[in-house]
Amino acid sequence: MKSLRVASGKWKGKEIPAPEEISGHQNFTNSLIKKAIFSLIDSKLAGWNLNLESALFCDYFSGSGQIAAEAYSLGYKRILIYELDQERFSRLLKLFKGLENIKLFRKDATKHFLKWEPGTEQAQVFYLDPPYTYWSVTPVRMRKMLEELYAHCQTLSVPSVILCQIPEHQKADSIWAEVPFKEREYGSHSLIETIVVPASFANTLPSPAENVE
Repeated sequence: MKSLRVASGKWKGKEIPAPEEISGHQNFTNSLIKKAIFSLIDSKLAGWNLNLESALFCDYFSGSGQIAAEAYSLGYKRILIYELDQERFSRLLKLFKGLENIKLFRKDATKHFLKWEPGTEQAQVFYLDPPYTYWSVTPVRMRKMLEELYAHCQTLSVPSVILCQIPEHQKADSIWAEVPFKEREYGSHSLIETIVVPASFANTLPSPAENVE
């Protein structure tokens, strides 16, 4: 069975067995995309004078668990993991057994994405990499989830990052019609980035001139 590896942090080199395919698809994040995801988040947090040890990381369609494992290895304050498939969820329970800052949900993320208690995190990161058919076959529920997640982030007093990984040929622009976004292309895949920074938080940030040493 193919294994995936954690790229950095305290779990660097740790092998994560890849679960069996579902409906003929594995949909694993490649190393280029994984590096881009965490580099982008690091850049945003640094711009807000925050670090990942103060942030929440939510992996909504976890699959193998490799992205959540990377987040844990890097030291995020709290990690939320969603996976609906029973076999994959069982593997995730074994992978993260005994880790107090990780909570797992065997739920449909499109329906239960806010079924957790808010904490003391100073920033929130939401990562979405659903089965590819969610974009092409059932785009309405993805649009609804993204719009409601974006609206939720607007009610918070801390900044939020929403990242979606999608294959270019299955993307539907209409999904983000009501949500401001930026797209970055990495080979045959794209990362869609949505940022929410509350005015109350933005007002506390130093001006560019104040950042000059």
